[in-house]
Amino acid sequence: MRLLIISPAQVSGMLLGLGALAYLLIALWSTWRFRERANPAPGWYPPISVLKPVFGNAPRLYECLRSFCEQDWPDYEIVFGAHAEDDPAVDIVRRLIRELPDRDIRLVIDADLAGPNRKAANLTNIYKAAHHDIIVLSDSDVWVDSHCLAAMAAPFVDDAIGAVACVYKARPVAGFASKFAALYVNDWFIPSVLVDVDLRGIDFLFGAMCAVRRQALDAIGGFARLSQYLADDFVLGQLVARAGWKIVLSPYACDTMMDDRDISEMLIHEIRWQRTVRTCRRLDHALSVMTFPLPLLLALLLPHPTEIGLSLIGLEIGLRILLHHRLRRSFTISAPARPWLVPLRDCVCFLAWAVALFGSSVRWRDQTFVIASDGRVVTAPESAR
Repeated sequence: MRLLIISPAQVSGMLLGLGALAYLLIALWSTWRFRERANPAPGWYPPISVLKPVFGNAPRLYECLRSFCEQDWPDYEIVFGAHAEDDPAVDIVRRLIRELPDRDIRLVIDADLAGPNRKAANLTNIYKAAHHDIIVLSDSDVWVDSHCLAAMAAPFVDDAIGAVACVYKARPVAGFASKFAALYVNDWFIPSVLVDVDLRGIDFLFGAMCAVRRQALDAIGGFARLSQYLADDFVLGQLVARAGWKIVLSPYACDTMMDDRDISEMLIHEIRWQRTVRTCRRLDHALSVMTFPLPLLLALLLPHPTEIGLSLIGLEIGLRILLHHRLRRSFTISAPARPWLVPLRDCVCFLAWAVALFGSSVRWRDQTFVIASDGRVVTAPESAR
């Protein structure tokens, strides 16, 4: 009678493979259940303040900013904010003000920095000019359709709702690097969010776009407090939830522009994201290896191949490609399907995750920061850059 000897590496690979398959099956179910849609509450038309911090000449900036000025909503204002008069985005905002005189659009230019996070510091400045109780926050490189505000306002009909999260999808606007970067957002980020929400609810927000009730925002210390953190969006959600407010995920999904010019720039972005996640949720970051396990599965199971090991590898790739197509049905993702890139993308995701395990510095725009253990950031000294 022949005994089958399985090495510790193979056992580890099989356990990882089973965990990865379980995750992918849940992700397929969560993605199938999600239907991207605007879902307004009948008769609910509260006034809304849209806060848009701008910086630099982001891809398709005019198109993105204008999309917020063309909302099918009766009463809303848009407050743009920049730190400097010579910021390239300022001219585009002023162009919109000239072209749309019937819209309530304002521009705040204020160089004050409440903290090292310049985006949150920008929001600190422009929040002073906001008039309404429902605040929608959005990055400058986000595009939305005319139903966006209706969808974001709808949950606030419930007085217990303190904030609304909005998942985002990526629209590549440059060459191969931007398409490859968009694949991570659309195929790895989105399903991980849906699985997380389905399994344990939501207590976080996303910086691309979210909405918060003024009462909840003021109760946690406002944007000035958030400007001390790198992941200001995540911290905002955490603080709102801890203050006793409910957070919900909107069925609406916005588009964010991806303009990575090369793979090295893409990797810098993704390592920063991974280090941010590691700081905010260490256990989640460790377990997220099950969402891109292919390199480890190959390393653990291929040296001594078995039918079970090879089956696990094949199923992981197959289910990931199935999820790739399912996402494009549940979300109106403009980027075409590229299933042949999915295995390679799995490996690159793992690479960014592994590199993020070492070090605590991140490069954001033109600055290098060091992330403290509590998520606060400080500007790195020149020697560390």
